[in-house]
Amino acid sequence: MVKYTLAAALVLGFAGTAIAIENPKFVIVQDPNKQCRVIEKHTASDDELGMLIGKDGYPTRKEAEVHSQVICN
Repeated sequence: MVKYTLAAALVLGFAGTAIAIENPKFVIVQDPNKQCRVIEKHTASDDELGMLIGKDGYPTRKEAEVHSQVICN
């Protein structure tokens, strides 16, 4: 029974990691005019990512937008 529990925990652990990788991370960027916006990290060019504000990535757009209002205002 313990073997099955450990095997299930391992499978779920790897599945959780795979699901997290597929989810886009959102970031807050600031343009030269000091305007902030939220973009998906994997769609941004290196120039846009050079102006990152806040954390390295947010799991949802909503969370990034809330933090951008706090950080940029």
